[in-house]
Amino acid sequence: MRDILTIAKKEWRSYFTSPVGYVFAGLLMLVVNWMYFGDLFILGQASLGPYWAVLGFLFSIFVPAISMNLIAEEKKNSTWELLLSLPINEVELAVGKFLGCGLYLLFVIALSIPSTVTLYLLGKPELGLIAGGYLGIILLGLAYLALGMFMSSLSRQAIVGFLGSTVILIVNNLLGQELFLARIPTAMREVVGGLSLSLRSSNFYAGLVGINDLVFFVSWIFIFITLTVMSLKMRDK
Repeated sequence: MRDILTIAKKEWRSYFTSPVGYVFAGLLMLVVNWMYFGDLFILGQASLGPYWAVLGFLFSIFVPAISMNLIAEEKKNSTWELLLSLPINEVELAVGKFLGCGLYLLFVIALSIPSTVTLYLLGKPELGLIAGGYLGIILLGLAYLALGMFMSSLSRQAIVGFLGSTVILIVNNLLGQELFLARIPTAMREVVGGLSLSLRSSNFYAGLVGINDLVFFVSWIFIFITLTVMSLKMRDK
């Protein structure tokens, strides 16, 4: 456990020892607020659902950008051999890096608190909707992160992990769009839509916290962390 926390701490600090972590977070929140509040004042209706939807969609680009270096950069800079020489195993390495980057992601999500407070003062949404929205966006971000870390483990080139993750996440997002679902057979819509992380997270935004959705997110995260460990073990041989 100590090794996992050490790796997580190192990863967490890496986002704040250079301006990149601050710039990424600042740009993301700037774009989210610009896109959301522009429509808010036009429509005159304060609802948190569209805010989370915009943030969730931008996560399909932002999360691959912050996760693409998790493992690929270690291999490119020849620090991979140094890590392997330490008394840690692949599970500790993967979990530690996931936790470290996940903590940074939570920091980014926390930057939305002033916006949600403003929306609360304007529209007085139920506190359950606010809590459900935060739970949904956190699970969505962590699920995206698990995939991004796995893609980062497949190549020494970080750009490969970024592009692969972004394409997969955008396609996954489209699976939950009505425009796409309307073009496939009715019998398949529920199955295909159920694979969409964004569609499942929208249930949380509406205050509908279901066990099935929670299990799906936890399973997704567990599966891709496991795949990352398997990828690391294969490349160690």
